[in-house]
Amino acid sequence: MTGSAATDLLRATLYDADGRDRTVDLTAELVAGVAQNQLLWVDLEQRDEDEIGQLRELFHLPRDVVELLGSDRATVQLLRYPERVHLRLVAMEVKEGANPAAAPAPTPSPTAIDVIVAPNVVITGHEGPVRAFDMFRDRIRGDTELGRLDAADFVTVLVDAVLDGYLELVEGIERRIDALDEMALRSRDSSRFLNEVVLLRRRVALIRRALAPHRWTFAPLARPDFELEGLGKPWPGMVERLERTVDAVENARELLIGTFDVYMASAAQRTNEVMKALTILSAILLPAVVLAGVMGMNFRIGFFDNPENFWIAIGAMLALAVVVLGVSRWRGWI
Repeated sequence: MTGSAATDLLRATLYDADGRDRTVDLTAELVAGVAQNQLLWVDLEQRDEDEIGQLRELFHLPRDVVELLGSDRATVQLLRYPERVHLRLVAMEVKEGANPAAAPAPTPSPTAIDVIVAPNVVITGHEGPVRAFDMFRDRIRGDTELGRLDAADFVTVLVDAVLDGYLELVEGIERRIDALDEMALRSRDSSRFLNEVVLLRRRVALIRRALAPHRWTFAPLARPDFELEGLGKPWPGMVERLERTVDAVENARELLIGTFDVYMASAAQRTNEVMKALTILSAILLPAVVLAGVMGMNFRIGFFDNPENFWIAIGAMLALAVVVLGVSRWRGWI
């Protein structure tokens, strides 16, 4: 790719069907000259008023589109116009500067992404970098044939990249759940385990709350009458891909519940081991206590006149303890 974009905040890439993709300066002549075998992607990396004003003039954006583009409220919306569609998605992004390898891992936050679709033009707007878009650019680095795609197909590719971001978060949560399973079986630090469970539970709930509203937004995309002239029709499997992503989040939630069940079973097992040891100890000492109690009664018998009989009593106590241990071993109690 060659050339330079107009500003650091506004990145324009022209995809050509003949495989000559390039970064271009965003001008009125460029916008007017986009051909049928080309696709222009304009990415606004910060919701700057001047840049939004430039987009409004170049693409004749309606007022409500401009107002929504200038807002970073994390809501999901779909607005349909005669010649364009405005789709607002919500991605989960880790704040810039956070260390993904830190423990505990940084909590992602919802980030609004605007996608404006016009004939042969796709405009995206967001506040700060979006990992899904960066990964998408890395995968297509070099000359491609994306210019053959219509705008709706390209939006499907971008939406798929956003959903991949959700799946990546879910995969990270599942890896931590696997570590929790080991902790539940081996560690006796219950406070650490429970804190980790609560943290992951909140994270799963946060991801689900951000992802679930896309169901109602994506539903019209699967309708037969959604196709607009010059835009094309989104890939019909996009809704199914969303459902699979939601199912992956639900599965992570079920795995977390299963991990807590493993912890409760492990805790119950440890409690049973303790009670078992105490019960065996009580059973061993009980005959000796009974024997000592009987011999401590205030009766004068000849057995107590001989001091050496003390050792006989001690031996009897030990013998009873050995018998109890032997019976317990024979019955498989210990």
